[in-house]
Amino acid sequence: MSDATPNTLADKVFEFIEYTNQSVFLTGKAGTGKTTLLKKIKANTAKKMAVIAPTGVAAINAKGTTINSFFQLPPGSFFPGDISFQHLQSGITSIKSTVSDLSYNRDKLKLFNELELLVIDEVSMVRCDVLDVIDAILRSVRKNNLPFGGIQLLLIGDLYQLPPVTKREDWAFLSRAYPSPYFFDSLVIRNYPVLQIELTTVYRQTEETFIKILNDIRNNQIDEEDLKLLNERYEPEHASSDGLNPIIITSHNAEATAINNKKLDEIDAEEFVVDAEIDGDFKELGLQAEQQLRLKVGAQVMFIKNDTGEERKFYNGKIGKIEAITNGDIFVAFPSEDSLLLQKSSWQSFEYKINEDDVVSQQQVGEFSQYPIKLAWAVTIHKSQGLTFDHAIIDAGKSFIAGQVYVALSRVKTLNGLILKSKINKDSLRSNREVLAYLKPLSLADLDELLIKSQEEFILKIVLDHFSFTSIGNELESISKDNDVMKAHPELKAQFKVLEESIITMTAVLEKFQTQIKQLHHQGGFAEQASLHERIMAAKEYFVKELNLKSINPILKLIRIKPKNKIQQQLQHQLQKLRQHIEHKINVMQIGANLLAVPMDTTNYVSWIEKHRKQALVAQDRTATSNSSVNLQLF
Repeated sequence: MSDATPNTLADKVFEFIEYTNQSVFLTGKAGTGKTTLLKKIKANTAKKMAVIAPTGVAAINAKGTTINSFFQLPPGSFFPGDISFQHLQSGITSIKSTVSDLSYNRDKLKLFNELELLVIDEVSMVRCDVLDVIDAILRSVRKNNLPFGGIQLLLIGDLYQLPPVTKREDWAFLSRAYPSPYFFDSLVIRNYPVLQIELTTVYRQTEETFIKILNDIRNNQIDEEDLKLLNERYEPEHASSDGLNPIIITSHNAEATAINNKKLDEIDAEEFVVDAEIDGDFKELGLQAEQQLRLKVGAQVMFIKNDTGEERKFYNGKIGKIEAITNGDIFVAFPSEDSLLLQKSSWQSFEYKINEDDVVSQQQVGEFSQYPIKLAWAVTIHKSQGLTFDHAIIDAGKSFIAGQVYVALSRVKTLNGLILKSKINKDSLRSNREVLAYLKPLSLADLDELLIKSQEEFILKIVLDHFSFTSIGNELESISKDNDVMKAHPELKAQFKVLEESIITMTAVLEKFQTQIKQLHHQGGFAEQASLHERIMAAKEYFVKELNLKSINPILKLIRIKPKNKIQQQLQHQLQKLRQHIEHKINVMQIGANLLAVPMDTTNYVSWIEKHRKQALVAQDRTATSNSSVNLQLF
């Protein structure tokens, strides 16, 4: 996609997110602007959205929350399908039983039902079974059998970077259902593929030769000439100096910690310990910042945050030395730059809430304050994610698993900034075959063509969202489950049964109607807009008549019975609310039925979406869509 100008692809992603319901996998090499695009979407989308991530570090970096806390998932792995005849080993639960065992409060259920966009950042680390359990939860809660209950997904990540973590014993069992642990081998993504868009402009590296080497490593295409050029950076006996030393990128946390502690202990100076301050609910203690930061004058440190001030004096990965610690003030020195007085930074933890106006908001629930530095003689590949180094020492030995060499190399800005402790061979550069087989990002031309089709489907979704009876059924069910009311009026049970059955019957007809409309659109697109409008108007007339005849009229008869006690007064109040709710649904349908009355073309799809998204009185719940074959002449 070399024809794409910078930002063109990013703009296209934003259009798909804002003006379609098409789920997207956004990928791209390290330093291509995925995080920047996420910030733009968060700041500008009109959709009700939440951002989740697989780990505490990833969630904090994305200013979201973890998958497990958002969905209240138990620890362990999840097995799909009917496992009644299978023995589940310890630490694995079935997806079916997980969904039935989970209990959400009313606010959480409302949040799930109101969501329009769910962003999963660092999706390369999300296991396939986790995505399937998310899918199952949302279908169940939203009473909608579309993928993820009809919510649009934006999956962000680089599959050449950190892979999903699976316990060997768990994977031995999960591998019966999944070909690989990656998210794209989840049942839901295999059955309903997401759109792949790859950002291609690299901002971290500017050196063409180095960019080519990194690209070739990603694609398993590195040749002998590039390998030779890479191995010219081999310097096994690189000696440390009194100045700044290149950071060592290791594969294991224990090794990085041991190196940092040893180097700190070798400095003959007073040690200072700075404790972090934690305020509120802050559980994500796997973040980069240290709870207890050990420092000495002369210690080599790196910044673990970008400077948000106007002067931008440091960035994520910038290395310096502790120059002085005086009266609690800490100064960091850099070569050829003025020293910097450190200020504490803060990291926030969030929860998503929904208010009385059905607005989804992100609320801060905790804060972690600490100096934005850590010891920097060594760092793990995992902790180096998101960091940029001028110089680094990489030992691509046996401890590096397949694909990790690319991650380590891509942290460095230039080829000259690399020092290799061991020579790199083709075996250590092998990329994951499943990843290479899966990745097929679309070209800009393909995306342009698909955008129009996806916008039409989104317009149709906005129209059809006006037709829903799920909340009526829920209201009926809540009254019929009121034991006090049913004890006082045992004769009501049969009458409510009839009402509930009429809603179930109408819902089944509604599902067939929605399938028909989608089939008509699939066959002729919006060239058949007049025909689509005619069918929708006919459906509206039918459903209004049925709701009046089989719901409102029977309810009015019950309301007219004069209450004799408080319980009967309570029932009458509930029935009044139910009648108003059904009348509101009728009004919503009448609005929706007229939305396609005026002919439109591709030039005004966006303006139509923006106008009607603001105006529409969309029902809170989404109806399930039947995939069965039906007679298109029903209406």
